[in-house]
Amino acid sequence: MIRLKDCLLAACLLSPLTQAADLGTWGDLWPVREQDMLQLITQRLQSLQSSGQWDQTMDAFKQRVIENSQRPAPVEGIKRAEKYEQRWFDPSIRLTEDLKDNEGRVFARKGDVVNPLKTVPFVQTLYFINGDDADQLAWMKRQVPETLMSKIILVRGSIPDTSAALDSRIYFDQNGVLSKRFGLTAVPARITPAPSGERLNIEVFPVR
Repeated sequence: MIRLKDCLLAACLLSPLTQAADLGTWGDLWPVREQDMLQLITQRLQSLQSSGQWDQTMDAFKQRVIENSQRPAPVEGIKRAEKYEQRWFDPSIRLTEDLKDNEGRVFARKGDVVNPLKTVPFVQTLYFINGDDADQLAWMKRQVPETLMSKIILVRGSIPDTSAALDSRIYFDQNGVLSKRFGLTAVPARITPAPSGERLNIEVFPVR
C-alpha cells in the first residue's frame, strides 16, 4: 500500500513536467532560477550602496584606470644600453595574399616583397627611452633631431612625469608593439630614415 501511495504521489508531482515536455523541462525551471539570481545581485548591490562599499569600489577602480593610463605596464625584455650599436632595418614584407583596391583590382600579388617606405616615406625621428632613468632623461634633453617631426616613446615610466621633465608630448609603446617590430632590446634608442629612404637607421646609445 505504501508503495502504491508513493507511486501516485510521484505521478502527481511529475505530471506538470510531463505535460510541458514539448516546451522543454528546463524552460519551466530556468525563469525561477534567473529571478533568484537577479534578486541576489540586486540585494548585493543595495547592500554595497547602503554600506558605502560601492562608492569605495568604484573609486578604487577609477584610480586603477588612471594609474594604468599614466604608467602602463613596462615593455619586457628592454635593458639599459651598455655600448653603442647601429644597424639597418628593412621593413619589407612578403605578401601572404593578393592586395586589392576598393574596386577589386589587384595591385600586389601574393608572394611579392613590398617595402612600405617606397609608398609612405618615413620622415621623422623616434626616440625610445626609459622614463624612470635619470641618465636617459638627461640624454634625451641633449638630442636635436634632424627631422621636422620627432616622437619620444617610453618603454617604462610615467607619461605625465616624463612629459613634465622633458617639456614634450610623450608616447608609450603599449604592449611593446614597436619595440618588437624594430627588434629593440636596449634603450635609449634612436630611429631615423636612411639616406636611401628605403631603410631605417636604428642606433642604441650608452648613457652615464
